[in-house]
Amino acid sequence: MSSSTDLSSLEPKIAELAANSMAQDKIPSLSIGVVRGGSLAGYYSFGTQSLGADLPATAQSISRVASITKTFTGTAILQLRDLGQLELDDPLLVHMPDFTVASALKGALEGVTLRRMMTHYSGLRTEHPLTDWDAPSFPTSEELLGGLSDLDVVIPQDSQWKYSNVAVGLLGHVIEQVSGVPYERYIYEEITGPLGLTNTRFELDSDQTSLKAIGYSQPSPGTTDLREAPYASMRGISSAGQLHSNVEDLAKWISFQFSSGRSNHASNVLSSDTLAEMHRPAYVSSDWKSGQALSWRINRRDDLVLHNHGGGIQGFASNLVFSVEAQTGAIVLANLWPASTPYILAEDIAELVIRELGPVAEINETNLVAVLEQATSPFTGRYWAEPGAFADVVFGEEGFGLGEPKHGDYSLHGPAGLKEDPIITVENTFRVVGGRGTGELAEFEMRDDGKAESFRLGGFLYKRVD
Repeated sequence: MSSSTDLSSLEPKIAELAANSMAQDKIPSLSIGVVRGGSLAGYYSFGTQSLGADLPATAQSISRVASITKTFTGTAILQLRDLGQLELDDPLLVHMPDFTVASALKGALEGVTLRRMMTHYSGLRTEHPLTDWDAPSFPTSEELLGGLSDLDVVIPQDSQWKYSNVAVGLLGHVIEQVSGVPYERYIYEEITGPLGLTNTRFELDSDQTSLKAIGYSQPSPGTTDLREAPYASMRGISSAGQLHSNVEDLAKWISFQFSSGRSNHASNVLSSDTLAEMHRPAYVSSDWKSGQALSWRINRRDDLVLHNHGGGIQGFASNLVFSVEAQTGAIVLANLWPASTPYILAEDIAELVIRELGPVAEINETNLVAVLEQATSPFTGRYWAEPGAFADVVFGEEGFGLGEPKHGDYSLHGPAGLKEDPIITVENTFRVVGGRGTGELAEFEMRDDGKAESFRLGGFLYKRVD
């Protein structure tokens, strides 16, 4: 396998998968993107955005992406956490004292934390009492907050995963309370603006409206014709599903996720460490096939771990899927809801690309400097630390570092790289890259003959034994 970004060999299979999806759900239009590394590597359009017209979608065509909005809301919460303005384990009561009027059937209201709300383990009901999916009506902010006394279905805090639009709707109000900025404005100024997501909007202007596909609903009982879907603003729970977007913007959103955990990642949106935290499983199913991270869902296909979030709202179904490890993602936007296949289709396409073309090499810029081979001879050798751990300092195929443990060795810190860090001014000190000690310092003590006699890493003193 190669790590190519050339998708031409896979286009017939992608077209077949799309055709099967459209036939099963009677979808008028599919807009599909494949992301490899930092760019949209392939775009595919099938069907029409308007029944009765030849109007294929483009990468700029706008759909409602519904619950994908939740990933932006979660990002905002983590931004505010990193600024020290809240903690993920804060009870909702800390930021919304009016929540005291809700009733806990079991458990305690203090157990409804921001973290649990982001991971759908808060026990809050799925929808607000004023939500009516038949006649498109959603609560205003005033109705949402004024109706907190109706939230009397807080279930036991050790309960199973329970999806809740209400919980994420309330997170939007927490963002407003903590930042002092209206939720929608906060998302524009702190997330979509810096990332260049120019067509990811809560409400569309006239130019953007011209790019929007027509959304359709399934036939009513006893009929066979699709119906043009009504438009429903999420109003007071916009943070749970109001956004519109397109493949072009969502490809940038996925590429941003790929910087998760990089050693040097400059972003005004989230640090790489916080992105990695956001992607880390908070809950895993007993069969390890699915899980929940902070605002992202996780599905497992054998050895392939895929983060995802889908969305469904009147007229539109959507899903985006990505593998941080493979630096590969897929976006599927359909102009029909309900429709089950777009969610599976995005995973099928992502898996197809990764299995056939392999992962993309991660762009991992760093300030750390590789140590030249001629400079490593004073340090290379075999070392031992109490109570009985060995470490071999080597220069090998991967450069300077701690080698693979030999047969029978108990190794705490190898294999790992050792690199020079420009911010460290102490001589004979190196930054550890990888393994248990990643990010820590290996500090060598030198003998009079210029050879290292020992090095300290973490709480262990390794002494030369060769």
